[in-house]
Amino acid sequence: MRCLPAGVIYGRVTQTDSTIQVPSGDTAPSDGRDGSCRERLIAYREALERDLTGYTRLETRWSWLRLVGFLICVAVVAGVGFWCGLPLAALAALPAVVAFRYVVLRHIRWKDERIVTERLLTVVGESLGDGVAEGRPVRDWRRPKDAAEPSMALNPPVESGPTWPLTDQERDDLDLYAAPVGVFGLLNRTSTDTGARRLRDMLDEPCLSSEPIRQRQQAVRWLAEHDRERIDIMASALPLRGRSSQVDTLVLLLRRTVPNPHPVASKVIRVWSVPSAVGLAWSVYRIANGHFAWARVFTLLLVLNVLIAYFNRRMLVRVKESAKAWVEMARPLQALLVHARHAGEHLPDQTMLGLLRASFASVIERGEIPSLCARIGWMNLGGPVRSLLDIAMFYDLHVGEAILARAVPSRDVILDGLAALAEFEALASLACFSAEQPVVCYPQLTSDVTVSIVEGRHPLIGRSEPTPNSLSLTGAKRMWVVTGPNAAGKSTFLRMAGVNVLLAQVGSGVPAREMTLSPVRLLTDVRIRDDLAKSESYFLSEVRRLRRMVVDTGQDAPLLGLIDEPFRGTNSSERIAAGVALVEHLLACGNLFLLATHEERLAQTAAGSMVAENYHFREHLGDEGVTFDYRLRPGPADTRTAIRILEQERYPAGLLERARELMQRDLASDQDSS
Repeated sequence: MRCLPAGVIYGRVTQTDSTIQVPSGDTAPSDGRDGSCRERLIAYREALERDLTGYTRLETRWSWLRLVGFLICVAVVAGVGFWCGLPLAALAALPAVVAFRYVVLRHIRWKDERIVTERLLTVVGESLGDGVAEGRPVRDWRRPKDAAEPSMALNPPVESGPTWPLTDQERDDLDLYAAPVGVFGLLNRTSTDTGARRLRDMLDEPCLSSEPIRQRQQAVRWLAEHDRERIDIMASALPLRGRSSQVDTLVLLLRRTVPNPHPVASKVIRVWSVPSAVGLAWSVYRIANGHFAWARVFTLLLVLNVLIAYFNRRMLVRVKESAKAWVEMARPLQALLVHARHAGEHLPDQTMLGLLRASFASVIERGEIPSLCARIGWMNLGGPVRSLLDIAMFYDLHVGEAILARAVPSRDVILDGLAALAEFEALASLACFSAEQPVVCYPQLTSDVTVSIVEGRHPLIGRSEPTPNSLSLTGAKRMWVVTGPNAAGKSTFLRMAGVNVLLAQVGSGVPAREMTLSPVRLLTDVRIRDDLAKSESYFLSEVRRLRRMVVDTGQDAPLLGLIDEPFRGTNSSERIAAGVALVEHLLACGNLFLLATHEERLAQTAAGSMVAENYHFREHLGDEGVTFDYRLRPGPADTRTAIRILEQERYPAGLLERARELMQRDLASDQDSS
């Protein structure tokens, strides 16, 4: 056998040092970490491509050798058998059969290596993609639906502690499931619906306790820093893509499968089936040799078996149907076993990954999957042979009992393994996101009421485009009022804060330089729509959503409210009055708020409070029109460019003059009232 070219196999099989070194500290530097991460993945992809070329070449060669070996075996048996008889032909063919078996095993080995390498390349290629820039997610951006039946749902293997369920309002405001990518689409790297549902549940119900967040954060960070291990385990789950319905059915079967309620009758029939089968076979042999008296014995045994089957027909049908339901379950079971072996080989004993590793170890040691799959394979026997075996020895009863004897005791172990698979897929999705960000940190958790973000970015804005901004809300400064013109960045800033807080509370890395927070209950009022189905106008819909922040239940965790243009659905005088009253009320309640507005009166209200601060975004009007730098600055907005923009767009001079006159009048009125 020729050796592979230099470098082939080294990329995946023989390289042992797969630990990825990252800079010390919680924060990865810009450019450097992203560049090194991509460079590692690109180098890994190149090595895998070389491996794939070599494996494909070897598979082709051994495939031809396999065909030649088969033809040689046939030629030896035919030639020697023709001249010397079958005994000598069998003896002469023995060396050829041994050689042929060796060739078959080598062919299978290189075929398996090729398949595994292709799966690794798939995962690496997905990690090197950019869903935001390409405008499409790696997997799916849609919110996963629940399983068809409640009993198909899996319980999380790790307790999440108290959580805060987001409403449709928060999911919409933060673009969790928005086309074409959305936050979920940006994160989702799962291969199964169970994994996607687990990731959905993490996002929909962020943790409110620091310890579960910290544990999940440690697991995500380990996976993000160990590229090879993460990719290898993720690749082992690829055979489950497109088989999610089978996984759900497997969960359902495991929960519904019960032992045969008639064990004594089943055992008696199976014991009887042994002498029955022997007697029928011997009778056939004797009849074939001319002893026709044995036809009576054959008939008697056949009648007895028919009577036994008739009087136990309900039990036999039940066992057979139970076994038939498992026919399609061999592949997902085998895929789970392969995934468990890869995870058990690579996952550490530390962090919550150690718990997942223990579940996978139980699948390998106590799941009896190879034996169960072998018995399931027996159900594929069909045609006249199966019918004869069923008559002679109750074949379906033997197979059904063999399947039940392995499926029922292994039920909890396999269910725990499937739940661990879903949990790993969700954690690996968060880890892929964390590893691929140009700047990422793992937030520090504190008991003080704090949400602090240093140079935070919105992950749904292209990597080369975002302008980082910072935020610091504490018990001493618990409200920021952000002013500025439309399209300057106010709403995006609110969403950046909300998305990063959400990512932090699900244990993910966050696209920011630094972040510190205490777990908060996240409520938003950023994007309001009317609801005709509920007979809600735009204004009524907004009022009801804001009420959640005004009438707070005062739970243990503080509330973080994100409000964009409060009461925008009513006239200006009522909007200002209600807005000022709202700000005053929220300032007194002790929670944290980030409020964006155009109204100067709200900024003035914040300026008069010791616990609020004003910030603003600014526009720049030049010869080419209005531009924005999207940088947040301290203080309220002080630029007035609306009339200048009208002038630049060549509005009539009379209209412009009247607008200036009215603006001066309003400014004078405001000064008098103040």
